[in-house]
Amino acid sequence: MDALSERAQATNSQEPSLLYTGFVKCKNGPYNSTTNPDGIINLGTSENLLCNDLIIPKLEETGKITPQQLQYFPVNGIKEFRQEVGRFVADKTKADVEIYFEEVSVMNGCSAAFCFLAFTIGNSGDRYLIPTPYYGMTEKYMGGYSGLVPIGVELDCKNMPSVELFKESYEQALSQGETVCGIVLINPHNPTGVIYPKDKVLEVLEFAKQRKLHVIIDEIYFLSMFDEDNFESCLSYSKMWPDPQRTHYMWGFSKDFAMSGSRCAMVYSQNKDVHKTFGGATGFYHLVSGIIQMKLCAILQDRVWVDEFLAESRRRLLTNASIVMETFDKHAIPYLKPCGTLFLWADFTTVSRQSRAKRKQL
Repeated sequence: MDALSERAQATNSQEPSLLYTGFVKCKNGPYNSTTNPDGIINLGTSENLLCNDLIIPKLEETGKITPQQLQYFPVNGIKEFRQEVGRFVADKTKADVEIYFEEVSVMNGCSAAFCFLAFTIGNSGDRYLIPTPYYGMTEKYMGGYSGLVPIGVELDCKNMPSVELFKESYEQALSQGETVCGIVLINPHNPTGVIYPKDKVLEVLEFAKQRKLHVIIDEIYFLSMFDEDNFESCLSYSKMWPDPQRTHYMWGFSKDFAMSGSRCAMVYSQNKDVHKTFGGATGFYHLVSGIIQMKLCAILQDRVWVDEFLAESRRRLLTNASIVMETFDKHAIPYLKPCGTLFLWADFTTVSRQSRAKRKQL
């Protein structure tokens, strides 16, 4: 429709996200063995639906709504909540430095964090390097408003990021006259569930420093590992970051706390200008409700409950993952065994070639 702005027309002309298109179809016609046997089963959305019986009562216990929660607050977030989420993340990641509230900005989900950081680190048309396969919506988050374009970098034979492959992709982009502004690392990796070890992450960070590239590290699944000691957060070795001013960390409540609808995440960066940018006009587009901030703050303050909740969530995730893997083994569906997260990377090509009757039986 030419009555809309060029920006809106360009957005509407983009290829729709397969993940979101499928999500909407599932919501409009979900499978039910009795009422909708021809409905759709959603295998594409990463949500923890296993802990509603735990998280809902806790949210209801977090106290009455206060006038403070209904009023305006600093764009970067309510100070008390920024302090609490900083302490919590520092504790759970075994961070080697204290995280100060001034180094934390809270926003409405990691999708918003990607969007904001894309706006901050690059110009429209700039490229960023990201290991592939990657979570498809990242393209929308990084490109929707800011116009950044992904360059997929193949993982090595062990599903690990290779600095050599990053260098090849970077040099090829430069030879084609493109500008590369940054790197995105999602660890644990989405969609394979593989954990990037410390040495691999530091190699990428060193490469980024040499090229003056920003690095966005998303650890949104780090508390959903089946074995909590199996993951080493980049915050546990932040003193070794080659370029702290261009290294930005994010985590959110959607996955680990089974609250994807709460829309709340944090960005930690030692770069003051990043938070200054968010604290200006940019942050008004990504605010988190004061009610949500203070309810989550109250939950984080009850560390005994949090530890019990996370342990039970990990137990339930492992139980469900085991059931899925046993089913895949039974039907000879290839998959990559995850170390945690909410998903498995599987190959359904053999299933898709089967008859409809056989697929329904499966």
